Amino acid sequence: MHQKFVLLMEQFKKIYSEYKHRVYFFVKKYVQKEEDIEDIVQEIFIHVWKYRDKAAQIPMEAIIFKTCKQEVSNFYRKNKLLFTFSEKEIITEEEETLDENSHEELISKVKRLLEKLPQKTRELFIQHTIKNISYSQLARENNLSKTAVSKQIHKALSFLRGNLH
Repeated sequence: MHQKFVLLMEQFKKIYSEYKHRVYFFVKKYVQKEEDIEDIVQEIFIHVWKYRDKAAQIPMEAIIFKTCKQEVSNFYRKNKLLFTFSEKEIITEEEETLDENSHEELISKVKRLLEKLPQKTRELFIQHTIKNISYSQLARENNLSKTAVSKQIHKALSFLRGNLH
C-alpha cells in the first residue's frame, strides 16, 4: 500500500512539474488576482488527477489545457463575469506546444483538411479566422444569418479538430 502511494505521488509530481508553469501562465492570461490564479491552478491539477485514469488514451497535455479552459470559464461563471474563449486562442495555445517541424506538418495537414470542406464553409472559416472578419459582416456579405455563419465556422472547427489528432 505504501509503495503504491509513493508511485502515485511520483506520477503526480511528474505531471505537476512538467505543466505547472504553462498552466499558471495560461490562467494568468485570463485572471488578474494572484490568489484567484493559484486557486484555479490548484483546481486544474485536482481535476486532472481525479480523472487521469478515465482519460488514459487521451494525451495528458490535451486533458490539462481543456481543464484549464473549463476552470477559467467556471471562475468567470461563479463570479458572474462574462467570458468566452475564442477559437483562435484555443488553436494558438495548442500551436505553442509544437516544435517547428511539427508546426509545418500541422499547417500542411490543416491546408489539406480545409480543401476537403465544402467551398462556402472553407471560405467563411478562412475569412473569420485568418482575415478576422466578424460573423455579422460575413452574414451581411454572404446574405446569411449570423447563426448560419456561426454553424459553418463551428462545423469547420469540429472537422479540423476531429481530423488533426
